[in-house]
Amino acid sequence: MIAALLAALARLLYAIYQELRFRFYYGPIFHRFLNHKYVYYTTLPWPLKLKFLRLARDHYEYFEFVPREKLKLTRAMKAIISCAPAQLLLFLPTEGLSFFKRIIVYPDYYNSRITHKRHKGEVNPGLRTIVFSWRGIAEGLQRPDDGLNLLLHEFAHALWLEHRLVGHEYKVLDNALIKEFEIYAESEMQKLSANDKHFFRRYAFENIEEFFAVAVENFFERTQEFHHEQPELYRILAHLFKQDPQNLYASSAQQKSVFR
Repeated sequence: MIAALLAALARLLYAIYQELRFRFYYGPIFHRFLNHKYVYYTTLPWPLKLKFLRLARDHYEYFEFVPREKLKLTRAMKAIISCAPAQLLLFLPTEGLSFFKRIIVYPDYYNSRITHKRHKGEVNPGLRTIVFSWRGIAEGLQRPDDGLNLLLHEFAHALWLEHRLVGHEYKVLDNALIKEFEIYAESEMQKLSANDKHFFRRYAFENIEEFFAVAVENFFERTQEFHHEQPELYRILAHLFKQDPQNLYASSAQQKSVFR
């Protein structure tokens, strides 16, 4: 009885410690790094900002970040990288992306040891690793409305692969919606063979995995255009991620600070 009470007290004290650490350390630091720099976070309403920060903090602590080629990987850089999984999983189960363990970051485009080609980023499920070039990340964040975002692209790949590999162990993405997405994607790929014009860049039509990653980029970055050009696909993704970026954002990005 006493042992159980002590264990419960220890858990309570640890939870309090974690909350204080978030409120006075991680929260303010992440907010300073992200506010008015990471558009998705900046435009969220108050309660979702706090939820987003907690998710970003969790991924910041969870992943092993490995710099390559003498890159100085700062707290701000790791915080920005941790935002993409928080963005994708904001309304999904928190187990998402837990299959992957490590994030490797190169300063510039790099020669992949797998494909032996020049890459901006890639996902290696065998090593449970996601790889980025910081140059590619920075280029993707420069224009938040062009549908090109390396962070979202590679984390979308990781989420897709995780669903395929361990979706039977824990459910993050809905199987019925994934099937609906696949049927739609295959139909769009067939259309492209007869018509060279499409809302997505041609790279999306390499395979269904690339179609998903490019669709995710556009879903978050070119929201209104996507909804206008591909309303059915937009609906599928809104249900899959349990969020609609058109309705999610606060009316103004100029908000008082979350932390005082």
